[in-house]
Amino acid sequence: MAVKQQGVLYGKIYQEFMAETQKEKYRQILSIAKTKPKGKILDVACGPGFGSKMLKGAIFTDNNVAYLRAFNGLRVLADANALPFRDKSFDTVLCIDFVHLMKKKKELARVGKSLIVSAFCSEFNCKQKLEWLKGSFGKAEQEFLVKAKNEWDAVIVI
Repeated sequence: MAVKQQGVLYGKIYQEFMAETQKEKYRQILSIAKTKPKGKILDVACGPGFGSKMLKGAIFTDNNVAYLRAFNGLRVLADANALPFRDKSFDTVLCIDFVHLMKKKKELARVGKSLIVSAFCSEFNCKQKLEWLKGSFGKAEQEFLVKAKNEWDAVIVI
């Protein structure tokens, strides 16, 4: 199977099997975070828009055109490592379950005044993931864990 076809297949599988888990993570993160997304909001690496119904008026980025076509909202085709926005142009930047794939994590802090960032973890390495996130972004205003089905996420709010 060609690489492009594998990507399309993976995207469909991800959408179908992970939708409820990812939506639940968004719900939990947004309800627990003391600093709520406000003002100009950017959701980086949004996938097929799992948080789109909860983040009204946000701008959503992904590098997968099929994902961006999967939902309504203001969507921008963009690489998370080279976001096409000015410094501090967003009040809140979210990046849920993607930061571990980024080469330039500081790109999130460059475009956002506050950040809500999560990283996939297991029940055995959640503390290490929280420390890794803090090491990547600096002191967190808040840190917590969420669990949806059998998936855990370490979350920091800056």
